[in-house]
Amino acid sequence: MHNARGILFCLLLFNLASCKNSSKQAETYFDSLIVAQVKYLSSTNPSLTKTAKMNGEEDNSTSHPDSTIWKSELDIFRQLALFERASYRHIYQLEDGLNDQKSNLLIKKYSTKELVPIPELKFYYYKEPKNLKRIEAIYQQHNALYTTTRQLVMEFDEVKGKSVLSAYAMDGSEKMILSDSVKFSVHSKINYPF
Repeated sequence: MHNARGILFCLLLFNLASCKNSSKQAETYFDSLIVAQVKYLSSTNPSLTKTAKMNGEEDNSTSHPDSTIWKSELDIFRQLALFERASYRHIYQLEDGLNDQKSNLLIKKYSTKELVPIPELKFYYYKEPKNLKRIEAIYQQHNALYTTTRQLVMEFDEVKGKSVLSAYAMDGSEKMILSDSVKFSVHSKINYPF
């Protein structure tokens, strides 16, 4: 069994191993979003409270990340840019203006039944898409050695007329060949100093 500190280490390695270097890629919506959020987070210096769970074990931590750590923390969300690729655009069904049953928000939803890394992506907004409040996505990978599925969430609050990141999460499972399935979650809350 992993100890509690080992959980965060394993999740960090998992995130780093699954993130690709995106600096050479063309600018996408998610690249722009992450760059803007890292810039804002670096300038306001909030603390970050994380709760990580792996197979029932839990670890909590609080830190004050610098810009390098914020970039690393949020890089996993750059993978969502896959849905913007020209080879995938035609397979998604777009539904906009859907009512969220749990709030007063509207939803812009991209979905497909095709076997692709992002079968569903939702943008929650208040009245207009520029008033972004939440992004939810399912991200999955399948190959001969492993299968992984992750639910990725980003939450935003409005500060001075601008949507800024307030929390993000990743819940999922991974099954490697000849081993048991591993369930994990990382929930992060950003605590601004104002």
